[in-house]
Amino acid sequence: QQHKYTTPPSSSSSLLTEFKAKASSSEESNDAVIKHKKNNKNNRRNILHQIGITSASLLVSNFATPHEAAHAASSSSVAVGTPEHPVVVIGAGGRTGMAVSEALAGSLGGYSDVVMMTRSGKDPFQVIKLPSEVKQHLTIYPDKIDVRDLSSLKDAFQKLQPSAVVYCASASKQGGSAFEVDDVGVENVALACCTNSGGSGSSMVLISALAVDKPESKSFKITNTLGGYLNGIMDAKLSGEQKLRSAFKKTNGGSSYVILRPGVLINGKSKNGADDLELNQGDTIGGGLSRDELAGLVVGALQQQQTSGGGGGGITVEVYRKSTRQKLQPEFEIRSGNEHFGVTYQSLFEGLTRDV
Repeated sequence: QQHKYTTPPSSSSSLLTEFKAKASSSEESNDAVIKHKKNNKNNRRNILHQIGITSASLLVSNFATPHEAAHAASSSSVAVGTPEHPVVVIGAGGRTGMAVSEALAGSLGGYSDVVMMTRSGKDPFQVIKLPSEVKQHLTIYPDKIDVRDLSSLKDAFQKLQPSAVVYCASASKQGGSAFEVDDVGVENVALACCTNSGGSGSSMVLISALAVDKPESKSFKITNTLGGYLNGIMDAKLSGEQKLRSAFKKTNGGSSYVILRPGVLINGKSKNGADDLELNQGDTIGGGLSRDELAGLVVGALQQQQTSGGGGGGITVEVYRKSTRQKLQPEFEIRSGNEHFGVTYQSLFEGLTRDV
């Protein structure tokens, strides 16, 4: 199999030696990293991290894991979550991004390579520790990521060649306003996805918000007028959704997208997983759910994309716990007729209506 490299294959050996030296120097100044890297598997993954994962395909061919084997058999034309084509999480430093990263790399997702991108370039799990069997499948991208900078996103995606990108970022004091992150940032990442992987593109999952196209609803009005860096956030999220759809509509590749619209994020963990959830379409019914349930839905969305083979285009769906179900405006019916249920996160996405 042929792979692309940002450096010529003939120089990969010297490049690897150089970054091994850098990794060794870094270990001397970071006790936590020293302990973590004593594990051989984690040490291998740190090397991949240090070289920007540009030569990953040279390194991992003899280190097949159950995660890698499972996705090598994927029906998708591009294997998902492998060293050659990892799953990238943008906004991995936030609580939702951390939950998504953990779910993707854990037993639920089973992806062998998940790359976390943050605006600081720092590992969000330095304080909150993960089991080694999960941590070994996570890599922190070493550079700061600014979603407002399209050229840097394209450069990063060219290095990584991601099979899928999950957008968990949103407006913050440090990261930018709602317009910058939830609108322009979403468009930039969508454009980078559509021009990646030699024209075939990367699939994308966007975490948006409930009621974004219902400006007369109470939820929209309250959230859209929070002020400060959050001011106009619902307008920004709706514009970001529209620009994402436009970007994927123009691509000739087979990549696809899923837009998830959660309501309020509830503290605590899920008790029954997918069985407690309901999906809907039309933005008339919604409710709340926990971050780990939302993370499970991200996994299910990616798994369904793999099973269906992508095919271009995408879906937009509201996600919530059944027990929190409510109509967004008084005139709406509590049963929309568009409800979807499932016993697994993946099966929740079966039979959904695709965006026009």
